[in-house]
Parts: sequence; C-alpha cells; structure tokens
Amino acid sequence: MADHQRPGDTTRKGYGTHHQRLRAQLAPAVARGTVSCARCGHLIPPGAPWDLGHRDGTGKREYAGPEHRRCNRAAGTAAREAAKTTDPQPRPMTRW
Repeated sequence: MADHQRPGDTTRKGYGTHHQRLRAQLAPAVARGTVSCARCGHLIPPGAPWDLGHRDGTGKREYAGPEHRRCNRAAGTAAREAAKTTDPQPRPMTRW
C-alpha cells in the first residue's frame, strides 16, 4: 500500500476485495515487464506505476487489464472533461 493511503481507502473508493485480488494476481507478471498496457498496447516496464484499468463505459464493473498509470488516469480525466456540458459563449439573459 502506498504511504499516502490509509487502510480502507481502496474499498471506500469502490476497489474492494475482488479488485485487490485480481491486481495481486497480475502484479508478478507486470513486475517482470511482460504485460502490455490494455489501453495503449505498449509494455509496462518493470517497476513502473500501473493501475488495473476498467473497460470504458462499464463504471467499475468490468476490467480491461493492467494499464500504465498515466494512460489510465488520462482516460479518466478525458472522460470527465467530455462530460462537462458548459456553453462556451453564454448568451445574455433576456429581460421581458
């Protein structure tokens, strides 16, 4: 566990026992540098930070596989930005 996390943080964020077990199963292969990122297809180098990525559009129900941390988190940021529906040029309010 990273030093910035407290016990229970991952479960509270929706990454419970199933997620943690699957990540632990995949960790040895990722640590050897033999696993490709499920998002970009490039190998994840030994020692590089990685996340267990989800399939887009499934919330946290389906896993895509190990992903470079930067690929995983950039995808999440892009999805959040796309979901914003701000009007780039606000229209003046009409007074009656």
